[in-house]
Amino acid sequence: MNIFIRLLFLSFLFIGCENSNNDILDSDLEKEFRTAIANTKAEEFKYLDDGLVPQENFFIDSKLKYLKFRYNPEAGFSERRVYFDLNTDSIERIVLRKVQADWDSFKDGDYHKFHDSIFIVYPKMNKTEVYFKNEKIKSINSKAVLLKEEKFIYRLKKYTEIQNNNKGSN
Repeated sequence: MNIFIRLLFLSFLFIGCENSNNDILDSDLEKEFRTAIANTKAEEFKYLDDGLVPQENFFIDSKLKYLKFRYNPEAGFSERRVYFDLNTDSIERIVLRKVQADWDSFKDGDYHKFHDSIFIVYPKMNKTEVYFKNEKIKSINSKAVLLKEEKFIYRLKKYTEIQNNNKGSN
């Protein structure tokens, strides 16, 4: 029953986010992510560190190369696509999309407005690009967005790699 309620809630949430501002750009970034996976012949490994945080994991030579995970809070969502450097195990790039409800738009039991932003962080260049309405609105010399995410991403990477490398011994 609990899963049914969650799925029902998510379906209402996505109907509410259907007209989000960055859908075209996000679709292009998702295609780019899938193309990179296909071009490097990365192998998918099914593993969830937390059942409430859906994730997709793609490995090359027993190392996590591509990671995608999503949070589904009460109103909106946030999703990350992470590209790792196999030589240094560092983050090459993170694509973060945040869709958050405009709390003032709540009427008749539903949110009618959402704020949709995409951040593309390049840690090695200390650069973050910010997108709104499918267009880049600014580029800043900062990786502040990454700093909030970094600890969780590396923890997730560590435990996912451990599970992948132990799959043969189970």
